[in-house]
Amino acid sequence: MALSTYTKQFTVAGGAVLMLSAAVYESGVGARAAEPQPTGAVKREQIAVKGMQRSFISYTPRTLKPNAPLLFVFHGSGGDGESMRDVTGHEFDQLADRDGFVVVYPDGFQTTWNDCRKGSPQPARVMNIDDESFVEAMIGKMAADHGIDKKRVFSSGWSNGGQLGYRFAMERANLFAGVAAISASVPLPNNLACTPSGNAMPMLIVNGTDDPINPFAGGDVRLGSANLGPVYSSQDTGAYWAKLQGITSAPTSKRLPHKVPADPTYVDEFTWSAAGKPGVVLYAVHGGGHVVPTRTHQDWGGLGRETGDLDAPAVIWDFFSKLPSKP
Repeated sequence: MALSTYTKQFTVAGGAVLMLSAAVYESGVGARAAEPQPTGAVKREQIAVKGMQRSFISYTPRTLKPNAPLLFVFHGSGGDGESMRDVTGHEFDQLADRDGFVVVYPDGFQTTWNDCRKGSPQPARVMNIDDESFVEAMIGKMAADHGIDKKRVFSSGWSNGGQLGYRFAMERANLFAGVAAISASVPLPNNLACTPSGNAMPMLIVNGTDDPINPFAGGDVRLGSANLGPVYSSQDTGAYWAKLQGITSAPTSKRLPHKVPADPTYVDEFTWSAAGKPGVVLYAVHGGGHVVPTRTHQDWGGLGRETGDLDAPAVIWDFFSKLPSKP
């Protein structure tokens, strides 16, 4: 079985350097070679936002109907739009080909996003970069270029990108019909730099119990030598978003099927739901790290294990595709 690799380097706050070596198997069960390859248009674009040139990658299927949904995929600190396409195995592009939506992979300011963590030393946070206006500008451009449905815009993100999604949910809930966050938990009140609107937001969360950066049970987020301040536990993060929908009951839970006996990880799905509510879903990856689970196994090095029981891009889009349009 042939093996090709690519390596991504992420230099993050505090000077830590994280290496991601993604192993891509060219044949075998679940291998990328056996999966549909994206056939749409990949375009690197720039847009002026309040005197700054911001950049992003857009993916558009060959055949796109009017009023198609728009999905943002935000990278973690130290990355960019291109690396986020890589670490998600181009799965969002494949889903866009199948279901007919536009995908945007934005580039953060100096590889970071201005999220809600008061203690964050990330450049975008320190300089108070206006990422919200950047997103508004991209939505406007995609509406002009492709006629996307502004009531069917979704945010997904990993790590710092997931934290950015929480910011949108708190402060600009009118922009998005749903948010998904991977390896991210809501900051505690003493670490919160945002002013929550109190508006509800459908939310999907994927967190690993062995995450070395974002603590599953709550506590300080540590990135290299940097302390980005305390966050809620993953369970309390789910309950936080459920309460905004008026859901105060305990979540239901089920274990996902275990696919490979030798895999030391497993996944529990927790769902907060109520009649007439879109709900909140938390995937607790037992033994999982600060990673994005996909169909293709990757060696995440010091970031921890990737489970074989969960395909994050697939469950994220499935969650979004079932949500009602934003009022």
